[in-house]
Amino acid sequence: MNGRLNLSGDDWQLTGWYRNQWRFTVSMELGETFPPPVGPIAATVPGAVQSDLLQAGLLDDPNRGLRSLSGEWVNNREWCYEKKFDIPDGWPLDRCELVFEGLDYAGEISLNGVKLGEFEGFFWPHAFDVSPYIRTVSEGSNHLRVMFRQSPEIDGQYGYTHLVTTLKPRFNYVWDWCPRIVPVGIWQDVCLYTYRAAKLTDFWPHATLNDDLHTGQVRFAASVETLAAGPYRAEYRLKDEDDAVQYEWSETLMLKGGVNSFEHMAEVGEVQSWWPNGYGKPSLYTAEIKLLSEQGEELQAVVKTIGFRKLEWVANENAPVGALPYTLVVNGKRIFIKGVNWVPIKPLYGSVTEQDYQQYVGRFCDMNVNLLRVWGGAIIEQEAFYQVCDRLGLLVWQEFPQSSSGISNLPPDDPAVLATLERAAAQAIRERRSHPSLAVWCGGNELMWEGGVPVDERHLNIAMLKRLVAELDPGRRFLPASASGPTFVADASRFGRGLHHDVHGPWQYLGDREHYAFFNSDDALFRSETGTPGTSRAATIRKWADGLSVWPPTRDNPYWVHRGAWWIQWEQLGALFGLWAADADELELYCRVSRYMQAESLRYAVEATRRREPEASGFIVWMGNEPFPNNANTSVIEYDGMPKPAYYLLKKAYAGLHLSARYNQLAYKEGDTFACGIFIHNEHSEIEGLEATVNVSLYGADGNLLKRCVYDCSLGFGAQLAGDFSWIVERPAHGVFVLRLEAVAGEWTVERNEYAFAVESSAPLEPLLQLPRAQIVIEREPEVLHTAFILVNVSPVCAIGLMVMERDPGQFVCFDRNMVVLLPGERLQMNWAQRNLKEGSEFIPIIEGLNVEADCNEWQHNLKEES
Repeated sequence: MNGRLNLSGDDWQLTGWYRNQWRFTVSMELGETFPPPVGPIAATVPGAVQSDLLQAGLLDDPNRGLRSLSGEWVNNREWCYEKKFDIPDGWPLDRCELVFEGLDYAGEISLNGVKLGEFEGFFWPHAFDVSPYIRTVSEGSNHLRVMFRQSPEIDGQYGYTHLVTTLKPRFNYVWDWCPRIVPVGIWQDVCLYTYRAAKLTDFWPHATLNDDLHTGQVRFAASVETLAAGPYRAEYRLKDEDDAVQYEWSETLMLKGGVNSFEHMAEVGEVQSWWPNGYGKPSLYTAEIKLLSEQGEELQAVVKTIGFRKLEWVANENAPVGALPYTLVVNGKRIFIKGVNWVPIKPLYGSVTEQDYQQYVGRFCDMNVNLLRVWGGAIIEQEAFYQVCDRLGLLVWQEFPQSSSGISNLPPDDPAVLATLERAAAQAIRERRSHPSLAVWCGGNELMWEGGVPVDERHLNIAMLKRLVAELDPGRRFLPASASGPTFVADASRFGRGLHHDVHGPWQYLGDREHYAFFNSDDALFRSETGTPGTSRAATIRKWADGLSVWPPTRDNPYWVHRGAWWIQWEQLGALFGLWAADADELELYCRVSRYMQAESLRYAVEATRRREPEASGFIVWMGNEPFPNNANTSVIEYDGMPKPAYYLLKKAYAGLHLSARYNQLAYKEGDTFACGIFIHNEHSEIEGLEATVNVSLYGADGNLLKRCVYDCSLGFGAQLAGDFSWIVERPAHGVFVLRLEAVAGEWTVERNEYAFAVESSAPLEPLLQLPRAQIVIEREPEVLHTAFILVNVSPVCAIGLMVMERDPGQFVCFDRNMVVLLPGERLQMNWAQRNLKEGSEFIPIIEGLNVEADCNEWQHNLKEES
């Protein structure tokens, strides 16, 4: 049988050189071996030079202070990876190939002193026939050497997209959420393959769910390179998740020498459908092809994961003539797209592990997300990412490696660049097209004609990509760019004209009245990128300060400029909550306010969009994760995996059953009319027609009931108005009132949501900041000690924005509810689970909120006693 030897691992050696210095093995002047300026040090593959230098103590930690600046010398050196390895006698067959799945970016490769060739290109593998040069153990060890030239210079966030000549992840060259950290090295696996007679070069099991939505078929399509013409045997097999065979077949193929393509159509019968997160089980199958010789010897076998689902894109209801369809229908069911924009977990993406993917993608699964948009300025995500998305039911919108540049956003049309892009795109399509999670191919991020109009297929670049998708992955959705349609960003002055199809922005809270006026009048069919900044935890900002001043967070503070200059909110938050004291460190308060407003801003934007179903069909938050510990950023998950408060309000806003309020502002004066529409959102077809009661209650900050209304409704599908609520504003206790919505079916409260508002002050939301401190006590019940606890507000004031976090973010704890309002004397059970509870570690909570800050040092001690 054909063989595979994985050469990845931690047994590589790395040396660093000045330009061309490595070519001189002996010094002309001294006649001695020329030592490298850096190393040799131990190296790990896959990874990056920077990872190995960090491990060896030769590079400053880029997460600390401004130290990423001191690492930029790495890209001005040339780097050599070396490895020695042995091959058993008899292992090499008719051909041996050395395959590098991902190299970053250009250089040359030698084996046993023989130069195999040069390489250049990030987005495709590099393969070399090493049959004449490979040694078996009886002939000696093999010596592999991979030399990387200096990294190419390309535009980061600022520049000219149409002048791009090098396809390499651009976010590494500085973006608003990542400083300049440009990886170099072997970023994916290195493998040695040996073949006898033939090798499979491509295998695409294309699963289709039939129109009856119960039966399916699989087209087994394959390409084989044969070293010798003749008869071969192909075996096809389909298994379900229990490893039970659902289909198998074999046939004899007459193959000519060279490349052969063939396919087999399998009618499978009854199948279990793959569903997106929140709508059903993402049932998976494995499709296998085996190639055998005429004598029955197994030559090669390839197994891929597939799923049976039917994706359709239909026009939005009342969409303008000519608009692209943005409404997603999965297995006959209309799905509101609830997404986040995904960027690499780390700037050194070669160091990302499968466990990293499980944890971070898992975070979004727990947030009720059903789609991840893989942003075009980074990488085409790895196989492990897609496998996790397949298992968790996360649809993937994959962009090709193109992005805007600010000055010029038109994609390149140079023939040489288009040829490179076509090669990268074709490789990506062939590798990813069998995944059931893959929903969309997209030309890139924010590609536009002059004047800010999103690019379309009239451009050679986009036309080429569309043709390529149609050829290699027919039936898959292709979008020219994100955004798409006649307008890049939604403009409130142009609402009602049918100009806002798929739009981006805004990326901030627009103001106490402006934000709600904007989203209440919004007419966008789809929002593929909308965000709001929020800071990291104050403790994290202090942790990475490296002696720099954390206060004030202004544009003349180098620490804040380096780690989120775009997202400094000093003036805006001061105008909302009252001026900050520049000479007194108020970082903890500033962070709580920033994080609270990010949550309020994004929650309302999502809810307002959902209230417009089915005319609006989806919302994708910019952004989900971040690859660097920014002081402030639009991410809803921090660098270390800790959710921000916005994460939990979005989790609620993305829930299949949800209550929302449509209001006009957060701050009021006495005598104003507080008015809101109460909406119930339902995506569960099994509870359509259920009779429910919606209780709407208004409380002062002291827990005093100000007004209550009850609305009866029969649950439909999508968004429906349950009723209108109003109140003539009287000054409540502490100038704060809380709106609580509860849906009750029978004796059960099935959904709850809360909003906080302020009354009269020198700054609109200042009363929220001046609330007395609420005291929270944690109680635990023995029977649910390790899965739940109870929060009790033992103070005479509401706890606003009550947020529970784990002390150790590496545990990836998930709560069923969070970022809540707790009335005086109220008790609330929170259920929790963890994706990565380290052996021997304990879950210890931290509690914070606008007027809450509790240290839970006693938790660990008490937990051990009760256990």
